[in-house]
Amino acid sequence: MKTRVPFRRVTRDGHPFALKHGKIGIEGSLRWYRPKLLLLEAVLSGPLEVDCYRCGTSFAIMLDEKVEFLLSEGVFRGQDEEYDVVEVHEELIDLDAVFDSEIALIESDYHSCENCKQP
Repeated sequence: MKTRVPFRRVTRDGHPFALKHGKIGIEGSLRWYRPKLLLLEAVLSGPLEVDCYRCGTSFAIMLDEKVEFLLSEGVFRGQDEEYDVVEVHEELIDLDAVFDSEIALIESDYHSCENCKQP
């Protein structure tokens, strides 16, 4: 089941959400930041299987990651000093895609297993 939120449904008070894929969850809210910009604030948590960049061994890390960025309704012109901006070119925000892309970013980072951390 896809979790999609219409831009127009989000209020200044916020639109809370919670998703879970396996043992990993994301919980947070969307709220208006400026005209045509929403602020997504959330926390990713749970165990994630990653690969050691040195030896290739798979191991689990425990996530407790704060996620914050802006969602722009359409093309974003300008810049924001505090947050990254993600353009949304549909009327619906696909929270599953946001969740999946955040997990992919963490997975693509350099992770070291305990054996490779040893001097």
